[in-house]
Amino acid sequence: MSLERTRRRVAVVGGGIAGLTAALRLDLLGHDVEVIESQGTLGGRFGLDRLGDREVMTGGKNIGRQYHTFRWFTSELGSDRYESFGYNASRIKDGEVLTIDSERRGQTLKNIRRMGSTRDFARMAGMAARIRADRRNRFLGSRHFSGVSARHDHAPLSAFFGPRMTDMLVRPMVLRNNGAEPDEVYPGTFGTNLAMLLDHYDQLSGGIQPVLAAFAKRVPVRLDSTVEGVEIRDGRVTGLRISQEGAEATSRDYDGIVLATPAYATAEIVRSARPALARRLDDVNYFPSTVVLVEYDRDMFTHDVRALTMDDGPCSNAGSYGQEDRHIVRYTYSGREGRLTDLSAENIDRLTRETEERLVTHLGAPRAERVNLLVKHWKAAYSGYLPYHAQFLAEVRESVTDIAGLELAGDYIQGVSIEACARTGRAAAGRLAEHLGSPVSPA
Repeated sequence: MSLERTRRRVAVVGGGIAGLTAALRLDLLGHDVEVIESQGTLGGRFGLDRLGDREVMTGGKNIGRQYHTFRWFTSELGSDRYESFGYNASRIKDGEVLTIDSERRGQTLKNIRRMGSTRDFARMAGMAARIRADRRNRFLGSRHFSGVSARHDHAPLSAFFGPRMTDMLVRPMVLRNNGAEPDEVYPGTFGTNLAMLLDHYDQLSGGIQPVLAAFAKRVPVRLDSTVEGVEIRDGRVTGLRISQEGAEATSRDYDGIVLATPAYATAEIVRSARPALARRLDDVNYFPSTVVLVEYDRDMFTHDVRALTMDDGPCSNAGSYGQEDRHIVRYTYSGREGRLTDLSAENIDRLTRETEERLVTHLGAPRAERVNLLVKHWKAAYSGYLPYHAQFLAEVRESVTDIAGLELAGDYIQGVSIEACARTGRAAAGRLAEHLGSPVSPA
């Protein structure tokens, strides 16, 4: 007599870090997992591409020392070699370069004090203390920041801090993490931004590409496949409708599903089966971004100043690609003025030259020659969340609990950082595995 086999067939929709983390954990727990990705490559907003002959990442690539879930993910796949990058960003104030650097805490603290009033500094320091005391405050929906949301989300973040602190420090933080202006995000989600400032950052020595290659050898991946809907019968998921490379959608049976996609994509997948949930997911704000990556014939930054935040104009930030890759500059266009609609070579050239001149003027950068140039545009690069986001999360959880075998992960649940997305994927996998039961192989 043999034991009943309980190994289940599971689909993870989305090949970004939330989906990859969910799939790896489900695979480790013994389930038959398949990743379904609409693009032709894994990685999502890591933004894999090529700059000349070099593989590069145009999206997120800085890994905080507090990114425990993501580091677990890379370690499981045999890629745990990191090199220091730090947190380094500069502003120009009255002609002087003020730098925030995770390796120079004392000077950074002095510079932050100069960026706002005593009241604003005390308010931000209080939030930072909460984050240091309880790492759950680094993510959306924490108890402390849910309280901040209830008290203050009637007005945007621009009304929470004074004008000087908002302009000098808060705006660069929300531009970098949310692609939004301070009047487009809310105090209850600010912990996710501040947490980024409190970490020290590394980069994978070989980039994310070897990690993705190791993952694809371990877990089956279906690329160029669009999920058009989830199938639910008698309150439980039974499968997905999938279109492969634009062909007519067909049904595939699954015992469990993790939708590890942005809120707007998740809304489309569940719309026919759960229209009320889809409408709520539609409320989440997303903002566009364009990244121009340029390789030069010499270094454009120094070791001490590796990024410059812009006060105005379409380019919100210019920074070196790596601590030792200061000849490669990443120009990020985000925020209200940086939502580019003209992506022609002529306009990109003009905008890049304007920003190059700023680097020459403010930082004394050389007039270097461009060797290679790459443009990457995302229509929905960043989630800006919602006011009273904790309430939104509670409503979404309630909507999903009555659908057996369905779990959600993604950037709108715990935050946009790589770690936050990885945490949602691991947590969703854990909940789904608990529902499916532990696989038992036949005797």
